[in-house]
Amino acid sequence: MTRVLLLAALALACAAPPALATEVATVGDKPVLIPWGDWLVALAVSLREPILTILLPIIAAYIIQAIRKVYPWAALFLTQRRVEMMLEAGVGYGLNAVQGAAKGKTLSVNVAVPVIAKGTQYVIDTAPPAVIKAAGGADGIAARMFRKLDLDDAASEQAVLIPALDRVSGFEPPSADELRQADEMTRR
Repeated sequence: MTRVLLLAALALACAAPPALATEVATVGDKPVLIPWGDWLVALAVSLREPILTILLPIIAAYIIQAIRKVYPWAALFLTQRRVEMMLEAGVGYGLNAVQGAAKGKTLSVNVAVPVIAKGTQYVIDTAPPAVIKAAGGADGIAARMFRKLDLDDAASEQAVLIPALDRVSGFEPPSADELRQADEMTRR
């Protein structure tokens, strides 16, 4: 409540010109004036530093609190965006690396298996461990690539996804230390 009164007094002092005065009495033929506008301006100027000293930390605290509430959502959005970018790169790599595969073309089982395997391997080899973990590891990456590709009617999880995962080599899930180090590197 005190803050509101101080802010109201400050606003009034800024809006009232210093020449405002009130006539309180007449002595002889001369009026006695009380220059309350000057007093309000002087009061506002004298209270400027204490008000700023009190209000700026409060405003800063509210801003920091708002950022803290939004940060997890922003981090989640950025991580998901990065996963999608890496999946697009993996699909593109797989389509370019396998003969007979082309973007926009329906892929047969014989072509889809190496496309998914090579694309998944590319993502594993190039993506940071945190992104691989966010995508669900090699299984999650391959499953997402399986959903992104245009496959023919004979393609199924058993016929395409499982053989593609068998071809992916050298992937070990990141350890807790590797993930912690990657997290520290991204925060710098």
